Amino acid sequence: MVENNQAFGWLMKSAVSALLPTATTSNAIEGCNDVSVLVEGVARDFETLLSAVVSSSAAETATDEKSASCDAPTNGCTENNNNSLTKDNLTARLDRIKTLLYEERSASSAAVTSNNGSINLNWTPGVATEVFKCFIASSNNDDNNSEQQDLLPKLLQNLPSLPFEARKSISAIFNYLLVCGLDGVDAIQFASVSTAFGAYVLERASSIIGTFVHCHDCKSQGKSEGGSGGGGGDNGVDITLLCGSMLRSSLRHAAIYRWVLDDANCQQLVYPFLDEYVHDPNFDVSSDALETVRVMFTGLAAPTGGGNGGGADGYNDDTDAAYEEYKQQMEATAAEFLERKYDPIIMDRINNKCISSNANYMTRRMSLQLLSTILLNRSNFNVMMKYISSSQNLVTILCLLRDPSPHITLDAFQVFKIFVANPGKPPEVVKILFDNKFKLIKYLSGLHKEREGSDEQYRDEKGLVIATLEGLELES
Repeated sequence: MVENNQAFGWLMKSAVSALLPTATTSNAIEGCNDVSVLVEGVARDFETLLSAVVSSSAAETATDEKSASCDAPTNGCTENNNNSLTKDNLTARLDRIKTLLYEERSASSAAVTSNNGSINLNWTPGVATEVFKCFIASSNNDDNNSEQQDLLPKLLQNLPSLPFEARKSISAIFNYLLVCGLDGVDAIQFASVSTAFGAYVLERASSIIGTFVHCHDCKSQGKSEGGSGGGGGDNGVDITLLCGSMLRSSLRHAAIYRWVLDDANCQQLVYPFLDEYVHDPNFDVSSDALETVRVMFTGLAAPTGGGNGGGADGYNDDTDAAYEEYKQQMEATAAEFLERKYDPIIMDRINNKCISSNANYMTRRMSLQLLSTILLNRSNFNVMMKYISSSQNLVTILCLLRDPSPHITLDAFQVFKIFVANPGKPPEVVKILFDNKFKLIKYLSGLHKEREGSDEQYRDEKGLVIATLEGLELES
């Protein structure tokens, strides 16, 4: 009997360890450098957590409050403890993966800097490559554990069920893999990872991009759905902001950007932003949606830095020929889209919804800024000419020029000056300007007069607009 106890002692010890987990698990995760082990653990924890959420939901449906409070309080406590541990482990593993990515990037950037900008093209980012392969391997290999099948899309689709910090890490890892080859002094060393991951996202764009867009609808998420994810504030809002960030990172890839703007997809992926999300009463949600709209309509996102060590000194340097080519390509795609969808985008949504008096203040202001950016971009010449040739559009801008908000009037002036500067004004536009020129000259003379001392460009532009109005005559 003693021999049997000794022989099975290891099994008893393992069982006790499984039932009574200690801090050693967390310590082991923090010290783990094996990406494949970490990703396998993420898949395992995620499946356990998802099963617990499904079981909990089923139990709540099948059991009334009385039986739930009387039958199994001990089991409920055990399940809660297990779920808490699973959430902690999932969060720790994702955070460790993110840390390994950032540490590799910091070391790479430091090496390039210390070598006076010289890049070792024979070096490959082992951690980034391994993270990419481990997260997508399950999608390309039928022999992998079923827990890892399409792990990344599953994580993204179930963000509300995950802990707050885990959601942040998933977003950070996703963004990093997409942009690590676009930003930073060492971007070229990470380009293969960024390109490959972009292709992976494009293959699953309907699911992944669709999830990002749908998550902007806070009403569809609701507090109750996000409640299982743990603390971190308003789950609906934080998920929206994370998905907005991941969507903009995706749009930085030309192929994904073209896919989103395609006629077959813009109805579901673009229009909802202008119809609903930019008008959300939550300031953070509406501002984030407006930033996404800006990226969609200009083709250019602000550099994310690609994690620690990234920046705007690499691929985003305006003197870099590769970036200039990329910028022109993205702007051309945006211009073609806006010209093709001029009426549904510019007229039906920006004019009639986003800058109308019914829109909230921030939506009107940021939409006006976006409109002036679009019209002043040389790639959008055809769009600009079509817009400033409309007397209806001129009336809309004139109304905004008299808005009570000084910020709105300043932004409206940036659009109004384009109407006035147009050498080929249509007769109906000339007539409106001529009929109101004395009122306009008087009003413009006092418009933001306090800026003239510090803003030379504004002073010169306003003077030119006034001079042009003064010389305006109707053709006989």
